[in-house]
Amino acid sequence: MIDILKRMNENNESLEDLQPGDEDANDDDFDSDDNDEVDLEERIKNLDLNDADALWNVLTDDERNEFEALLSKGDVGSIMLQWEPWWVGNKEKKLVKDMDECKDELSRCPAIIEVPKLNTLTNIKPSPAIIFNITNVLSSYVFVIRYFNGEIEPVEGVLCLLNICANLDTNANFDDFATAVESVGQKCLQSELIQTDEISLNVMKHDTHLILKGPSDDNKKYYCQAALSHLSKIFSDAKKAEKLNKKVSDKGKDVNRFSKKFPEHTQSHLPKLDVSKVKKLLKKVEYYLSYIESYGMNME
Repeated sequence: MIDILKRMNENNESLEDLQPGDEDANDDDFDSDDNDEVDLEERIKNLDLNDADALWNVLTDDERNEFEALLSKGDVGSIMLQWEPWWVGNKEKKLVKDMDECKDELSRCPAIIEVPKLNTLTNIKPSPAIIFNITNVLSSYVFVIRYFNGEIEPVEGVLCLLNICANLDTNANFDDFATAVESVGQKCLQSELIQTDEISLNVMKHDTHLILKGPSDDNKKYYCQAALSHLSKIFSDAKKAEKLNKKVSDKGKDVNRFSKKFPEHTQSHLPKLDVSKVKKLLKKVEYYLSYIESYGMNME
């Protein structure tokens, strides 16, 4: 929702740069003609920008009417900027890349988390086929991140990911790359939580290839590590959010006006997230990261 509001007020450069917790907006930097935009910025700067009800409650009638008009016309996509995935960079081949250029490419990636050495987790050498299970997870990850245009809500994102990732959801194992990726495509088409098409599934397959290819020939595993690290963070955020949602629900919080007016844009239609399962999946993703650190993702 905040992204739509930003695009609705795209002439206000300060609003474009607004982040949660940014409390240092300077009214003197704006002309008097910009009072409406400044006022909106002031109203939302201390809010949780992921809380649609809180945002809706501070909008003016005109802003609400404009928002409703966009939804009713189905024009939201026309004002939303298309997110550019961090794994899709400048793929132009160069014989020499300077150090700053290499650092800039990697700086766009999610931070890689530290994990225990694989030999501290198990004494049994993993089957080489584990890379196909990891591929199934990576394919699910790239699809879901694109599906939410790079701005993923943790609980809904995890539910959607588990809905299409057989390895994480049911511990399914895969014997080859093609089957691991195709499984995600089939589950997307069968999903009741996701609407997609063949074009999006082809993009998912290409994205999976780019993730596995990595930023360079001598650093192929980096994108895999970055993706799984980001997934680990999403799982952690979902676990925290679900616990918070339970506390709010236990207090008997009334549904706010946005939730009443747009029930299809709330999470009431989603199944309940199993927090205990998420905890186990965090360990599994950590294990995959440890494996990649030790063995890489070489499929040859």
